[in-house]
Amino acid sequence: MTTSDHLAGYGVEIITASSVEEARHMLRTNRRISVLVVDTDLGQVDDSLSLAKSARASDPDLKVIYTSRMPFKLRETERVSGAPCVRTPYRPHQLVGVISQLVRRHPTEEVGAYAA
Repeated sequence: MTTSDHLAGYGVEIITASSVEEARHMLRTNRRISVLVVDTDLGQVDDSLSLAKSARASDPDLKVIYTSRMPFKLRETERVSGAPCVRTPYRPHQLVGVISQLVRRHPTEEVGAYAA
C-alpha cells in the first residue's frame, strides 16, 4: 500500500489486488489497465508468473513489470517478453521511471531494464 500511495503521488492511477485471483478478475473486467506490476516475492512465484502470462495472452499490448529481491532467479523463459524486472527494495521513482519507459516505448522494442 505504501508503494501505491507513493505512485499515486507521481500521478500514476493505481488499482491493487490482494491475491492472484483478484488480479485475474480485475484484468478481465477492467480494460483500462495498461501496466501490470507483479511482485514475485509475495505468495507463490509460479502463480505470479502464470498471472503475467495469462494476462499477456488476453491482452498482447499489456505491459508487465516484475519486482523481485532476486531478479536473477527469474528465468527469461518464465517471463513474458519485453518485461523488465525491478529489484526490491526499490524507490517509487524508480518504478515510475520504468513504467514511463514502457508506456512510451514502441511495441516492437525490447526492454532490458533492471533497477537496483
